[in-house]
Amino acid sequence: MANVDEAWIYLSDTNAKSKVQCLIRDQNRRDLTPSTTMPHPKGIMVWMGISANGVTKPRFVQPGAKINSEYYIQKILKPFLKDEYCRLYPNGDAVFLQDSVPSHASKVTQKFPKDQQVQFLKPQKWMPNNSDATSYDYFLWGHLKNKLNKRRVSTLRCLQKAIREEVKKIPKEMILRALKSWPKRCRQIFYAEGRHIEKHR
Repeated sequence: MANVDEAWIYLSDTNAKSKVQCLIRDQNRRDLTPSTTMPHPKGIMVWMGISANGVTKPRFVQPGAKINSEYYIQKILKPFLKDEYCRLYPNGDAVFLQDSVPSHASKVTQKFPKDQQVQFLKPQKWMPNNSDATSYDYFLWGHLKNKLNKRRVSTLRCLQKAIREEVKKIPKEMILRALKSWPKRCRQIFYAEGRHIEKHR
C-alpha cells in the first residue's frame, strides 16, 4: 500500500522567525502603531508518497497553479510513474491510496492509473477524510515539519532544498514502524464508527 498526498509547508514551519512588523496609521494621530494583522505566510505545496519501500522524492506544486485533474496527472502522476514507480515497486504490486479531493477523485484521474495498469483504491472503498488513517497525516508531515523546525531557512528555494534533504534522512526503520501501526489504527477507527481517534489541534 502506498499513501500519496499533498501538503502545505510554510517558512514559519522552520526556525527562521520572520521579523516583519505590520504598521498602521491611526486616522487621528500621525504616528504608526503595530497592527495585529499578519501577512499570509509564505509556503510551498509538496506532494509525496510513503510505503514500505520508502518515501518518494518530493514534488513541488508550481506557485499559483490550479491543481485540477489535468495538472495532477501531467505534473505529478506522469513524472512519478516515469521516474520512480519502477524503482520503488519493481514488481508493479503497489496499491495507491489517496484522499478524495477533486483532483484525486475525478473520473479522469481515476482512469489514468487504470490505463497505466497501476492499482489504486477508489474513494468509495476508503475513509478518505479521516487523517488518522493515512500514514502521511499521522506520521510523515509531522515528522518532516519537526525536522524543518530545527533548521534556519529564509527563502522558498532553501525550503525546497531542506525538504529534499530531510526526506532522504528518514530512516526506513521509522517508516516501517509507522506503517506497522496502520492496521491497528484502522481497527480503532472502525470501532469508533469512523470518528477521529486522536485529538487534532
